[in-house]
Amino acid sequence: MTLCPACGSNRVFRSKSRNAFERFRRQFTVKRPFRCHACAWRGWAADDAQVVPSEEVIDAATPPLDLSAIDALLEESQKKPDA
Repeated sequence: MTLCPACGSNRVFRSKSRNAFERFRRQFTVKRPFRCHACAWRGWAADDAQVVPSEEVIDAATPPLDLSAIDALLEESQKKPDA
């Protein structure tokens, strides 16, 4: 995890398990507890990726892929007579 999902700070570090439930949970998931030293946020995330809880996700439309280069190549190959 590189950025805090609450404040965007890069001061996010692994946190210790607080109780038996968290130790148990840690055994059966790839997620680990993290803490932000800037805003004191604490949550679970995968080690290598920033994971944001689903209720905090902003539904932003992703731009469509630009496939015009592929279309142009296909059109060009269809225009050429077979040798």
